[in-house]
Amino acid sequence: MVVKTHSEAISETAASKKEDRIKTAWEEVVLEGKNTRIPVKKEILGSWKKCLSAGLDPFSPPQPETLERDDLEKLHQFNSELIKVSKPILEMLEISVRGTGFITTLSEKNGYVLEVQGDRDVLTMAQRNYYLPGCMRSSEYAGTNGIGLCLELGTPIQLTGAEHFNINHHQWTCSSAPIRNGKEALLGVITLSGRSLNKHKHTFALVKAAAVNIESLLRERELGEDTHRLNYMLTSIYDSVSDGIIATNDRYRITHVNSAAEKLIKKRKAEMLKERLQSFIEFDENLQSALERGEYLESCEINFKIGKGYKPFICQVDPIYTKQFKLLGRILTISAPKKMISIAKQIGGNYAKYEFSDIKGQNSQLQQQIELAKTASKTNSKVLIMGESGTGKELFAQAIHNHSHRSQGPFVAISCAAIPRDLIESELFGYKGGAFTGARQKGMIGKFELANGGTLFLDEINGLPLQLQGKLLRVLQQNEIMRLGDSRNIPIDVRIITASNTDLIEEVDQGHFREDLYYRLNVIEILIPPLRERTDDLEVLITHILKNYGRKLGASKPIISPQALEKLRLYNWPGNIRELENLIERALLLSQGDTITDDCILIRHRKSSQQMSTNMKTLEQYNKEMILAALSQSDGNIAKAARILKIARSTLYRKMSKFGIN
Repeated sequence: MVVKTHSEAISETAASKKEDRIKTAWEEVVLEGKNTRIPVKKEILGSWKKCLSAGLDPFSPPQPETLERDDLEKLHQFNSELIKVSKPILEMLEISVRGTGFITTLSEKNGYVLEVQGDRDVLTMAQRNYYLPGCMRSSEYAGTNGIGLCLELGTPIQLTGAEHFNINHHQWTCSSAPIRNGKEALLGVITLSGRSLNKHKHTFALVKAAAVNIESLLRERELGEDTHRLNYMLTSIYDSVSDGIIATNDRYRITHVNSAAEKLIKKRKAEMLKERLQSFIEFDENLQSALERGEYLESCEINFKIGKGYKPFICQVDPIYTKQFKLLGRILTISAPKKMISIAKQIGGNYAKYEFSDIKGQNSQLQQQIELAKTASKTNSKVLIMGESGTGKELFAQAIHNHSHRSQGPFVAISCAAIPRDLIESELFGYKGGAFTGARQKGMIGKFELANGGTLFLDEINGLPLQLQGKLLRVLQQNEIMRLGDSRNIPIDVRIITASNTDLIEEVDQGHFREDLYYRLNVIEILIPPLRERTDDLEVLITHILKNYGRKLGASKPIISPQALEKLRLYNWPGNIRELENLIERALLLSQGDTITDDCILIRHRKSSQQMSTNMKTLEQYNKEMILAALSQSDGNIAKAARILKIARSTLYRKMSKFGIN
């Protein structure tokens, strides 16, 4: 027998009187449709009136909507995360109130009950009132109740006895608390329900504490998932980058490696993680100093240890600092030299844009050379293009490249005569950082490397200094280069096309060009005729030039008069097609869109080609006479004649053949 204290007895008496007053208020509002002067929680009073407006019967046995088994399984699956996190708390709560006649329930955000746990006799009573998994407990179906009202208000609430709308629920006490996720979205409700006779002042506090506990576990789980998701996204992002990425801490320990870095360096991520950066790269003084100072480095070349040797990569180094400027570590972005060369190709314009169709003219000599160039393009043989300045030697070189199997590779052009003699070597072969005074610390990629996999066009090859001709010959023989200041050979795969505006044989004879290099370069020789020898193409060329410049200058259908055309035909064209383009552009501007007359053709007369030809013939006649004199002096002994002339015997034989001397 339990003996109650005086204070407990007074408390129970007060609670009983309160329940009687609520019962009276319920009768006045729900049964009689009147207002009541008895104080009732405003949220409960408002809910009663909503139930009346919805036409709910306060006396009918509760028969709320109940889900079929398949639908309940789907609901469980949809709320699996909430159930998984809440179940241990529900079990602890059930243990706490076991034997007191209470059950614990978990409901989802729409009001469907997901889980029910508790004493067997109370569970039996709950089932009679359809208080079981799958039933709907929202106020619009079950009338005013703890679960429904908690979902509507979004705050913890406790209902006892007549505070429920349906009289069949007056024997219940329900304490409910909402459950929210980390974003404050309502997920469901946890409830403690039991007979009103067993009402305990601690049940409401227990429910609220349980809800807080569930929310805390959900937030921890969400935080872990968010962290995992963020790490996965970051990993996916830097693994999708084609550049290699290596991150280190402030002590050079490698903390992150992406897939591209694994492939470039040919080492597994597991091998690199936790190792020091020095284990994989070649540290020189400049790099060591820059890294220690936490400097940002862009487009610097770093040698990575691969196998038994080292391989260079173009790298960017980004130091990572806190807001207080404390160095946390570094991120190395690694690019293969081929990729950087490809970027340089695009930015630097290292590509060929002309095709054979861009070479205008039907002259038989020209067409013969075009066919020869097309044949040459199908091979990997070296091509020497001979022609005066302005005849279109680079046009031929680009067309050969675009017609070859190297068309997808770079086309790099360089004029050997336009670059100062002391810079031409570094332009062709590149240099290592700090190789000489004035050299960039990052070094420079040369034209051979830029052209790797494509074509290198060496224009005005006759202007290449003699000391470089020997180095070029070695490159052609060995297919590898060495940068200035470096000791490492770099293999290359480049097709060489050269051009000269002078007769290289004459350059060889005069000792200005190496004979062995000449024969190495002149596998296929293309001779572009000058414009004065193909005046039959003049009208076609003029029409093409007028069309191009007319479009650029906004002139509509520019026309050239017969007199102007005849004036151009009579000219000797020392500047060839380049000069023709210049004259036509000037004439188009002077005509202001009208017909181009002979007055618009402003020709500055120079020495005629006939005079030039005469001078060349005089020089040739002089050379012939010198050879005849030397042969006569040596009684026909070729070796002696060559020594008298101070030329090689092979050169003397070639000149004798040229002049028809037997």
